[in-house]
Amino acid sequence: MRPALPLPPADGGPRVFGMLLLRTHHGDDDAWRDVLSRMGALPGLVAPRPPGEAHAVVREPIPRRLVVVDDRAWQGTTAQEVGEALDGGGTWIPDLVLMADEGTTADPHLRPLLAFRGTDGGAFRITPRQAALTHLVLHRPYQEFTLERFEEEAPAGPDEDETAAGEEDDLPDPVGTCLESLNPPPRYEPPTLALPLLTQENFGLLVRTDFAEDAAWSSFLDTIHRPGPGYDDPVEDFSDCVDTVDDPAFEGCSPEQLMALVRDSEDSGQMTADLVLIADGATMRDPGHRVLAVPLEGPIGHAFRVIPEQVGSMVSNLAIGNMSVEDFMD
Repeated sequence: MRPALPLPPADGGPRVFGMLLLRTHHGDDDAWRDVLSRMGALPGLVAPRPPGEAHAVVREPIPRRLVVVDDRAWQGTTAQEVGEALDGGGTWIPDLVLMADEGTTADPHLRPLLAFRGTDGGAFRITPRQAALTHLVLHRPYQEFTLERFEEEAPAGPDEDETAAGEEDDLPDPVGTCLESLNPPPRYEPPTLALPLLTQENFGLLVRTDFAEDAAWSSFLDTIHRPGPGYDDPVEDFSDCVDTVDDPAFEGCSPEQLMALVRDSEDSGQMTADLVLIADGATMRDPGHRVLAVPLEGPIGHAFRVIPEQVGSMVSNLAIGNMSVEDFMD
């Protein structure tokens, strides 16, 4: 018999989104530490409590949970067993369950985790860094579609542990494989000071994080708002399509910190591009002022650069579903 998972009680108010990270292979402590390091100091960590002691209350602008379980009693467990343990009732159900299993230990390059949705869906493989970025945006609406996409991209069969030698090459790469080759790779670190929330009230959201050159910033905004001939209508003005955050509180913020702060408008009918645009130091130094675009769904966190002349058209097409973010990522 496995012990009960150390989960907090079911939410009495608004749903708290989050993940359960469960260690199911204890043969290599270095591998487990590597997984935790790659995931970073994510917000909402819920430390296990002794029996009878209440769990810590989540006090964050955007409530979320990350429950980490490192207990040898769960050695060798399967996804089915964990799923059954979640059906006990009366406890919080994570949106995503992550299992650091034998496959995680065996692959020091990717450290793939076995994952499944806490309520339904199939199992899939995901890298710790991709899981961490997903945790930052689980509070956003319709992320179940992103998790369904992950299941399609990197499905893990029910008998994955019994895969014959030599068949591993036929398995799809874990979701987020490309993140492992980035230098530096994405990693969330808590901000030094509390930051205000970022609310998407329009098609696009642009946040300034570099404040060295006001003249460059003004020129950059003019190009975004009125891109000129060759970019849609020559007289098109995108000023009303992109919300701009010009607040020194965000100076030097990382993309991961900003991802964790973006919430949707309270207007449920408001269409958004589901990405955050960042005018960072590289944007201001680049002669072309290419802005950093960070997807908040689908290929979550797979950042790319886009010229400012294309920003208005991009966010408009993404917001109305006329194009996908992959159409721009090339």
